[in-house]
Amino acid sequence: MVDVPKVCRAAPATNAGSMNYTITCREDYPVPEPKEGELLVKLNFCGVCQSDHHMMAGDWGLGPAPGVDCTGHEGAGVVAKLGPGVDPAKWKIGDRVGITPVNWTCGECEFCNNGHETICLKKSYIANAVNGTYTQYPTVHESWAIRIPDNVDDAQAAPFMCSGGTAYTATKAAGAKPGDTIVVFGAGGGVGHMVTQFCKADGFNVIGIDVGDAKRKVAEHAGAAHFLDVTKVADKDLPAEVRKLSPDGLGAHAVIVAAGNPKAYANAPGLLRPLGVIVAVGIPAAGTAIAGADPALVTFAGIQIRGILVTSRVDMADALRYLADGKVKENVEVVPFAEFPATLAAVAESKTSGRKVIDYSK
Repeated sequence: MVDVPKVCRAAPATNAGSMNYTITCREDYPVPEPKEGELLVKLNFCGVCQSDHHMMAGDWGLGPAPGVDCTGHEGAGVVAKLGPGVDPAKWKIGDRVGITPVNWTCGECEFCNNGHETICLKKSYIANAVNGTYTQYPTVHESWAIRIPDNVDDAQAAPFMCSGGTAYTATKAAGAKPGDTIVVFGAGGGVGHMVTQFCKADGFNVIGIDVGDAKRKVAEHAGAAHFLDVTKVADKDLPAEVRKLSPDGLGAHAVIVAAGNPKAYANAPGLLRPLGVIVAVGIPAAGTAIAGADPALVTFAGIQIRGILVTSRVDMADALRYLADGKVKENVEVVPFAEFPATLAAVAESKTSGRKVIDYSK
């Protein structure tokens, strides 16, 4: 049994959807009743992602719906209560469960039926349509609740629900084969260090690009064979440096932009060999960046651009096998609940390495 309280810990926002939002830790946030087809989840851990900031700031042109004041889209815990219509043979109270950025998809549209369910035209997102994982007791539609492998602890599973699954899908989208050279922008960050690990696990030559020694250590530990620090290598010199580090001197087969940084997108095309692929993952504020290049470069070099929006349920299941088998591991720093506001502020400013994870019990 899981005792369900009337109120819980949460870090809701005031002025949600605007740049001057603030989040505050509370011990008295109302626990909701799960609706038709929903699970009420008691979270043990919650990952902190830069997207949490963008959703609350509304600077993607997408913000929380009225009444949604808890951001966050990656968490792990247990089922606390079943909503009406949930099959008790499928989900039981106490079952371990993970929450990803997606709350529900229709399963009927062209995109759902072609392996692109995260861009379902009728989808609802966590922290957008419904409260996210910055409350200890969020709800999620049973169809998008993720089962966590027995040998994966919640501190690993929580951030993996976004950064791990997204990184797996991004790596797959690169279309690379063992021995190919992959550049990862943001290789020491929350998503980037996982992209680096999946690339390493799949036999790719990884060149990590990021800022500073702390992120260098994370990227190299994740499997980057080479690291370029953009505080020491000028933008204009990056193409030549990448060509030097690719075995045949032609540049990268793919550039995965895991950083939500306009400069990363501006630099990405010049690092590619002919027929190279840009995989767009990190999302800067709307209107601040372009994923692409001069049409002459794109055309004559045959460059492709692929956008990745988190991960599908099929890809998440595949990604979790890498985690359960020990092929990848989140680089986490667990912090207590009281540090929620300071942690989000640091993540929003790209001042952290790896993934910060909130422990709701501390």
